[in-house]
Amino acid sequence: MTGSLRLSTACIAGALAGRLSIGLGRGRGETLSGRVILALDPKAISKLGAGRDIILVSGTNGKTTSTKNLTSILRDFAGEGVSTSESGANMPAGIAALLAQKPRNRFAVIECDEMYLPKIYRLLSPKVVVLLNLSRDQLHRTGEVRKVSRLWHETFTKDDVTIVIDRDDPFLEYSVANAGHVIRTTFGGRRHPDAATCPSCAAILDWSTGDYLCPCGLGSKLPDVRADKRLNGPQRNTVLVIEAARLMGAEILADEAEDLINRSPDRIYDFSSAGQTISTHLAKNPESWRQALGEVTSDQVILSVNARGIDGRDTSWLWDIDYSKLLGKKVVCTGERRLDIAYRLSVQGIDVSVASSFAEAAETLANEPIQAIVSYTAFQDLLAADLGINKGNSK
Repeated sequence: MTGSLRLSTACIAGALAGRLSIGLGRGRGETLSGRVILALDPKAISKLGAGRDIILVSGTNGKTTSTKNLTSILRDFAGEGVSTSESGANMPAGIAALLAQKPRNRFAVIECDEMYLPKIYRLLSPKVVVLLNLSRDQLHRTGEVRKVSRLWHETFTKDDVTIVIDRDDPFLEYSVANAGHVIRTTFGGRRHPDAATCPSCAAILDWSTGDYLCPCGLGSKLPDVRADKRLNGPQRNTVLVIEAARLMGAEILADEAEDLINRSPDRIYDFSSAGQTISTHLAKNPESWRQALGEVTSDQVILSVNARGIDGRDTSWLWDIDYSKLLGKKVVCTGERRLDIAYRLSVQGIDVSVASSFAEAAETLANEPIQAIVSYTAFQDLLAADLGINKGNSK
C-alpha cells in the first residue's frame, strides 16, 4: 500500500469510527477517530502536518481556552481558515483527528499536552509554540514541575521555531534557555508557588523584589513585551496568543488587542440542576483552583472533586490551596473525593456538608445564586449530561 493510499484509508476509517462513536452516544469521537488513524498509519501526524503553518499551545493551565481564543483571533485578523480541536483533545490521537479534518486549512492551532509536546514538536515542525505556564499538576503522571521543565529544556535547542512565553515563570525561562527565537512577555513579576529554587542551578531564588533573581543569570534577559501586572490568568494568556497571532501575520492594532484582552474567555459554563442555573468553573490543579476561588461571589458554593483518569489519583494538591475565600459561605462537597475536599476545608475552619451527586448538592441549597468549582472529569460529566451523552454519573 502506498503512503498516500495508506493515509487516505486511515483517515476514512477514522472518520467512520468517529461518527459511530457519536451515533452511539459515547462522546465526540475525536479520540477514537485518531486512534484508528494512527493504528492504520503510524506516521499520519507528520504526513497530515506537512506544508501547513502550525502553532502549538501548551502549559499547565489555560490550554483549551487559549487555543480557542487564538483560533478565533487568526480567523478574524489573519483572514484564514484554521483547523483546530473543539473539545481540547490534546494527545496524539486527538491531534491526528484534528489534522485529518476537512478542509485541511493551511493554519492549524493545536493544543498539546505538556508531556507530549516534545514528540509533537518533532513530528510537526511548528512555526510558533506558545508556552503559557508550568505549575504543579498530576503528580502520578508528570511528577514535579521541574521534570516537565527539563524535558522542554532538552527539546527546544534550535532556531527553527519562535517560542512565546510568560518569562515571569522561571520554569519557562529555563525551558527556552537554549532556544534560538523567544518572545518574552512580562506582567511585572509574581512569585511562583513551586519555584523556591532555580530550575537551572538549584540555588535559592531571590524573590524579594517581586521578581526572581539567580546568580546563574536565569531570568536576566530583558522582556520583549511588557503588559499590565493587574491582568488575571486568562487575560495574560490572551496577551501571549495575540503575540503568536501577530507572528502568523494577524494585523491587530493596539486598541483591538486591548479589547481582546479585556474580554478574554475563561472556562466558566452555566449548567442547569435542580431547577437552577449554576455558574461552573473548571479547575484542574492548584493554580486554576486559586483563580476560581478568587472569582467566587455567591454565598452558596458546590465543590466537586474526582480522582478518575485524567484528574490524577493523588489529591494531596488540595492542601496547597488557601480556601479562606469560602469562610462564612454555605459549601457542599460532592464527587468521588468529596470527603477529601470536605476534610481539607474543615481543617481551615469552613463549615461544609457532602452530597452524593452534583444534583443532590444543588437540591440542598436555597433558591439563590450558586457557583461551582469542579475537577476535570466532574466537568466532563456535567457537559455530557447537558449534551445528552451518557458519560458518567455526574458525581
